[in-house]
Amino acid sequence: MPCSLTLYPRRLRPNLLALACLAAAIVPTAHAQTATDLDAVRVNAYRAANSTSGATKTSTALAETSQSVSVIERAELDARGVQSLNDAMRYVAGVSLESSGIDNRVDDFRIRGFDAGSWSNNVTLDGMRAPQGSQWNRSMFDSWNLERVEVLKGPSAVMYGQVAPGGMVNQVSKTPTPDQVQQLRLGVDANGQYSAAFDVGAGTAGDDHLFRLVGLYRDGQTQIKRTEQEHWFLAPSYTWQLAERTRLTLLGMYQKDDGGSTYQFLPAAGTLHPTASGYMKNSTFIGEPDWNTFDRTLWTAGWMFEHQFNDHLTLTQSARRTHVDSLFRSVVTFGALNADGRTQNRRGVMGTGDSDGDTFDTRLQARFSTGAVDHTVLLGWDWQRADWEGVRSAMSSPRPIDIFNPVYSTYRPMVSTETPTAGINRQSGVYLQDQLALGNWRMTFGGRYDWTKDDSSSANRNIATGISTPGGRNVIKSEAFTGRAGVLYVFENGLTPYVSYAESFQPSTKSPLDSFTQTAFEPVTGSQWEAGLKYQPASVDGLVTLSVYDLRQQNMIVDDPVASHRNCGATGTATCSIQGDEGRVRGIELEGRITPIEGFSLIGAASRMDSEMTRSAPYQGKELAMVPDYSASFWADYTFQAGALQGLSLAAGARYNGVSYGDSANLYRIPSYTLFDAAIRYDVGQIGSTQVQLALNASNLADKRFVSTCTGVSSCYYGSGRTVMATARFGW
Repeated sequence: MPCSLTLYPRRLRPNLLALACLAAAIVPTAHAQTATDLDAVRVNAYRAANSTSGATKTSTALAETSQSVSVIERAELDARGVQSLNDAMRYVAGVSLESSGIDNRVDDFRIRGFDAGSWSNNVTLDGMRAPQGSQWNRSMFDSWNLERVEVLKGPSAVMYGQVAPGGMVNQVSKTPTPDQVQQLRLGVDANGQYSAAFDVGAGTAGDDHLFRLVGLYRDGQTQIKRTEQEHWFLAPSYTWQLAERTRLTLLGMYQKDDGGSTYQFLPAAGTLHPTASGYMKNSTFIGEPDWNTFDRTLWTAGWMFEHQFNDHLTLTQSARRTHVDSLFRSVVTFGALNADGRTQNRRGVMGTGDSDGDTFDTRLQARFSTGAVDHTVLLGWDWQRADWEGVRSAMSSPRPIDIFNPVYSTYRPMVSTETPTAGINRQSGVYLQDQLALGNWRMTFGGRYDWTKDDSSSANRNIATGISTPGGRNVIKSEAFTGRAGVLYVFENGLTPYVSYAESFQPSTKSPLDSFTQTAFEPVTGSQWEAGLKYQPASVDGLVTLSVYDLRQQNMIVDDPVASHRNCGATGTATCSIQGDEGRVRGIELEGRITPIEGFSLIGAASRMDSEMTRSAPYQGKELAMVPDYSASFWADYTFQAGALQGLSLAAGARYNGVSYGDSANLYRIPSYTLFDAAIRYDVGQIGSTQVQLALNASNLADKRFVSTCTGVSSCYYGSGRTVMATARFGW
């Protein structure tokens, strides 16, 4: 059958056949694979990473990094059937997932009690942050294009500038590799959503030119009824070995999301608490099918350059431009559930956004010795700029809906007002780091100075009269020094105890309009002491980390407790905010990834977090919002190595999330929950020149209905229900 693309009237929708043909045609004769090469498509075990680049921006062994870092490699992502960044971090200690519930627009999570997801701009791709944007305009990169995920716990401001104190996530893109095994993956899930993905490359060891093309297409229904989404991306990359010591890699990506959004505000009654009719289902859609929309276009273009002047001095630079534009329309809750215990008032919202971001990070690394001390010194300068604009619309409300038996109408809203907003955000920072090795001692010292400028403006436009009222311009300039230091000792038996201190700084994301007195907010700062013990046994492959920490954030911004302070923000309808509080999280974490025998992999994580507002007029002594007291997870994966079951893999996991509060006043107590996951894979073996593997992955097996968090009577969020996905992978 000839290869072709099907052009639908609305847009180009590459179908499964087209993607399969494209994957097969990209590199028809790139390299004649050997039997050993073909075995690489198997997933017999996924091993602990040996090094990370995200924590220090140098190639440093994980066991010799004086910071708690979790790395999820590509093999583990494949074996667990990971579809998103939230999925990837399910077995990482100290991470709370789905902070805003089921949401296919963003990666939303918290690390060690603090927001570290898309809304706080704490997610980086190849060490570079995506641009800020208007209210709903954010990026979300597909996990199929990632080589690994690095979870850096605690403040990382010395390396990245303005970041949250709890931690951050660095996603590492797939780039060209010599003698690459070509892959095609076809899948379908229990909701009826089908997908096709490929990962192909060209070039062998010794070639000056290497190519790679990664792509995915997915379409169909989601967990939320009446919500369909189409998603696809293409990511080409090219590496050119310009000279023996000079290499340039070009990367690009184009992504489209079209359809609906799974994000919903839900009432506390019927989700957190039962009504006379019980609980609403976790798949219920309370919007309007003809109105709810989430469309996004995302593209990136950039490079990674490296030049070694000699064996001691290396210059590297990373750069990227990112563009995001989106349309979000939704019908959400308006106030508490009505007195009948069934019907919910609703309101319509709409927002369009557009942002362009440029980032540069230039580093000079020097390796040298002073007497018995070996140094790895890193001097860097990074710069980023985001230019964004957006419009939020207020409109007439749809009729109430029965949350237990929803009946939808044809919603055609009347837009009453529009609130245009725009901004230019800049950050520039200079950082210096020295990693010292003296015998078995490892020491790290680093410092950074940042300059930031946020220039934003807003207005209010009455559609009926056509009159626009300026909301004012807000310019916030901030400067800050942040530092960190760590000491670690490497024992011959694989034990490495360490102690470290690190600081963070974040310019406020709130404008003076969010203050009842319209006073500008100061930067939010953080600091952490951490001590730990890492163990990397010599006899088996693995790494186990035990850590304790005291993490504090100053100048925290919380909801204004004064009841009459409820008319703030650009729209004049939001709850006002105040600043000056301090919050503390003390915790202990245990996490390990270990392969005790061939084909058998274990992942374990456990965390205890004790949070408290240590300085706060309204919330003194209260727990911080969205910080579970205990969490734990365990995953075991075994592949039979011989006998009749050879090639069969069985895996199972469990995840526990403890009690937390959804708000600063601790009015909304979120119950604990336990979820179960499983997977079964079978390596069919060689079919012609193709290696074939079949897999079935399931998460939340019992389809447990649980509330991930709840911040108010009309702002509760369900977590993901049962997901079952069948895939077939082909390698050649």
